Amino acid sequence: MKSIIINNYDSTIKRGLINSKTSKKDFINKLFEEIRELEEYYILNNKLDFEELADIILVCLNCAYHYNIDIERQLKNKIQKNYKRI
Repeated sequence: MKSIIINNYDSTIKRGLINSKTSKKDFINKLFEEIRELEEYYILNNKLDFEELADIILVCLNCAYHYNIDIERQLKNKIQKNYKRI
């Protein structure tokens, strides 16, 4: 997973979509943009666009990496928390 996170972040930097001034709000706005694209595709086609779904995940990974969040650890913690809800 680490290589996916780094490669995704690097490719986004190279396209000029993330820089030192990218804010948390910028990531949230991008996430909403990707969610809207997924929703629009679903409304028009009555099915999921897997690329748009991936885009949503990639935006989340970029945000976590940009802010030095160990997203793998957070995912594992959340899964453990969810098991306790059963």
